[in-house]
Amino acid sequence: MSDRYFENHYTDYNGETYLTSNNQLIPEIYSNVTHWIEHYIRKLERHIDTIDRSDGSVYTGSAGIALLYLHLAILFPSEKDNYKSKAKMLIDSALQQVNGKRISFLTGDPGPLAIAAVIYNDLNDERMVNKCIDKIISMKDDAASDSKPDEFLYGRTGYLYSLIFVRRKIRSDIIDNRIVTEVFESIIKSGEKYANETRSRSPLMYQWHDKEYMGAAHGVSGIIYLLLNVAQDDLCSNLRPYVQSHLLPTIEFLTTKRLPSGNYLSSSDSTTDRLVQWCHGATGFVFLFVRTYETTGNRSYLDLATTAGDVVWQRGLLRKGYGLCHGIAGNAYVFLDLYRATNNTKWLHRAIKFSEHCLDYGKHDISRTPDHPYSLFEGLSGTIYFMADIMNPKHARFPTLI
Repeated sequence: MSDRYFENHYTDYNGETYLTSNNQLIPEIYSNVTHWIEHYIRKLERHIDTIDRSDGSVYTGSAGIALLYLHLAILFPSEKDNYKSKAKMLIDSALQQVNGKRISFLTGDPGPLAIAAVIYNDLNDERMVNKCIDKIISMKDDAASDSKPDEFLYGRTGYLYSLIFVRRKIRSDIIDNRIVTEVFESIIKSGEKYANETRSRSPLMYQWHDKEYMGAAHGVSGIIYLLLNVAQDDLCSNLRPYVQSHLLPTIEFLTTKRLPSGNYLSSSDSTTDRLVQWCHGATGFVFLFVRTYETTGNRSYLDLATTAGDVVWQRGLLRKGYGLCHGIAGNAYVFLDLYRATNNTKWLHRAIKFSEHCLDYGKHDISRTPDHPYSLFEGLSGTIYFMADIMNPKHARFPTLI
């Protein structure tokens, strides 16, 4: 028995039917998931007043729950106005904490500002939209400076995501291409500089807190995932040459970090095979390899993604809990991403089996209670977000992936 994950006793795919002829979940599963979502939304709302309003972040604070409500408003049109109203209440609270000192989407100010811009754009409040966008742009020089880290959770990659988020959610011209290019190239230059200093075999390498992390939250795979997406954007064709010169060679380097089990090293100096979660290990690599396959058409990357997905199936029912960052829901998004990319029902089956584990939220022998039990990335809100995406699996995306 592992102290990190529950043994997966679910039967793997054996030809089960999950979708109707018009690609909707079959009624039995649809009604069960809907019932679960409604039950746990009520639970969330009973505890909404206990959330620390001094934390306005997307990761653990009120902005993350606002993002959940925006998601629910899209998936459940009958409750659209109710969910949008709750999203606005929470984002207004989050804006009270904005001070311009933290640069990333998940843990900094650009995240709440970007979500607020989307909410106020829906309300046709152009003044508030412009105010939020101006504040995000005002942080650009700080985000691009050499003093800032590059990783996603706290660094400039998280800032770059904020720019792309508002462009995709509002309109493409709301952030000038020059700003996107400057931040993108600052990440490239930083990775080149560190790679040269350390004589890395990769054209790009990054460190955070003196460690060369490989995973999605703090490491190279998360940085390269976003850079690859931005460079492939039709509006950023000037960045496309970086795909061949820097990004694909770095991805090839990352393939060498695969362990005999199929998992991936959490950092360059690690000697253990312990972590299978979004922030470290195979989970984040699935998203990167799927996107690389979609970019290049090279099936070897899809093979890498499916092999890593098998690791998540075997070891992804984490004892840490049900959340997105280091929990079961975050791992289950791997299967939805592979289902979207392959149309192979095996991956939808695996996502549904992990969702069944989440149906018993709080009933397993979880090793620790999250510090922020109702938040998006550590707690119940993230699990609800995943369960809502089960309802529309072909369009599912892990929050903060594009």
